[in-house]
Amino acid sequence: MAGKMAGKIVEKDPTIKIAKQRLSVLEMAEMLGNISEACRRGGMDRTSFYEWKRRFQTHGLEGLKDMPPIPKSQPNQTTPETEAAILECSLAHASWGCVKLSDFLKLQGISVSSPTVQKILTRNDMASVYDRWLKVEERHLETGIELTAEQGG
Repeated sequence: MAGKMAGKIVEKDPTIKIAKQRLSVLEMAEMLGNISEACRRGGMDRTSFYEWKRRFQTHGLEGLKDMPPIPKSQPNQTTPETEAAILECSLAHASWGCVKLSDFLKLQGISVSSPTVQKILTRNDMASVYDRWLKVEERHLETGIELTAEQGG
């Protein structure tokens, strides 16, 4: 995909263009015998120079291209079972706040922080005590379950 322009080869792919610019700084450093001067002329700091040099030695020109971003993973994501337990507990004790729910769940063997409890409740439209009471009433009307003394007010 390289086109000719006044005797000079012009690269159209930006990733290859950047890789070739990095390669030119590496070659300039070798030619000059002075890494600091090559970095100054090429607009690159020395730390980056050594990183690009290492990547060039191990991967060639491909190593000088920008790597795709690392996808963000959530290794500590709350399991669906834990989330269900949090929601069930919050409906059973609608007047409790996130800290009390978190502490109670820890006693049940479910370790979850109060900010996580808040995020889960918010995601399920149960962020406020008022929202949780409405859910308790909806469930009572739908299923006809008996309300506990705490839930009945």
